[in-house]
Amino acid sequence: MRVAFANSKGGVGKTTSSIYLAAALHATGRVLLVDADPQQSATFWSASDPIWPFPVVSRATSDIHRMLPQLARGFDHVIVDTPPYDEAIIGSAVMAVDTVIIPASPTGLDLNRLMPTVALLAKIEPIHPVETGVLLTKVRHGTVSARGVRDVLAEADLPVLDTEIPLAEMFAASFGAAPTEFGAYEDLATELKQ
Repeated sequence: MRVAFANSKGGVGKTTSSIYLAAALHATGRVLLVDADPQQSATFWSASDPIWPFPVVSRATSDIHRMLPQLARGFDHVIVDTPPYDEAIIGSAVMAVDTVIIPASPTGLDLNRLMPTVALLAKIEPIHPVETGVLLTKVRHGTVSARGVRDVLAEADLPVLDTEIPLAEMFAASFGAAPTEFGAYEDLATELKQ
């Protein structure tokens, strides 16, 4: 499985989702996490834990799609964490994977900012089609925003994954340690394997 987390907006949970999905998939096979964000948050996160369980490589370049076949050799799963705002890197990451997950919290701003990412995917589609799904992150269950967001995305004809990532302290406070409990990311790993 090759998955990129992409959204041109920052702060939507790309790095946290990349780390947690990689950790959940690590239980089922060899995983490589490619940190394509120049900020290197995933790299710093992994370097903070002396017993990090899977490799994280930093490749913030616009030729990830050329590098990945060599980098991915011997791995069952590859996760790519992309930066916000860098269309060249995001586009290259999309060209390197089979599935693109667009994390977004159920706020008007995050939903509005999905469109540049969707437009980029549409430009790449004729050259390299990928499975795409919106992953709702930082969800407060039972709120109006949580209930209405799926309808809004359906009206925009955007596929939404069944898994929702709750707004939870376990994710917010986890920087610097390899995840040992995966929460809803275990559900996401299962959903992606189907």
